Amino acid sequence: MKTGRSPNTVDIIVGRNVRRIRELSGTSQTALGEALGITFQQVQKYECGANRISAGKLLEIAKVLGCDLIDLFAGADPREGVFVLPEHSPAALKVAADFDRIESQQLRDNLARLMASLAQSETPA
Repeated sequence: MKTGRSPNTVDIIVGRNVRRIRELSGTSQTALGEALGITFQQVQKYECGANRISAGKLLEIAKVLGCDLIDLFAGADPREGVFVLPEHSPAALKVAADFDRIESQQLRDNLARLMASLAQSETPA
């Protein structure tokens, strides 16, 4: 029996976004839990959508991870329903985090073209 307190699709999306942003920031579940005053097990439950995250805790999470609150809701559009962002490997998340730290726009553009070219060459014809 599903209760009103059970996580819904948006709760699951938010949990996945917390995990994605936490991993991008290089923060462990333990470190996030300590900063929030909760256990790493509770962070795990938030991230997999087993437990809902309160509005106040969402604000704390955004502050600790250095992101905007809206970033935690990426993929949830109340006007058009919800969609789930694709999962990415830890290596891809690391590349994305490193990419954003490159100051030169020209270097970022060149790297993006190189990565697109490499990805295309890996696709079977």
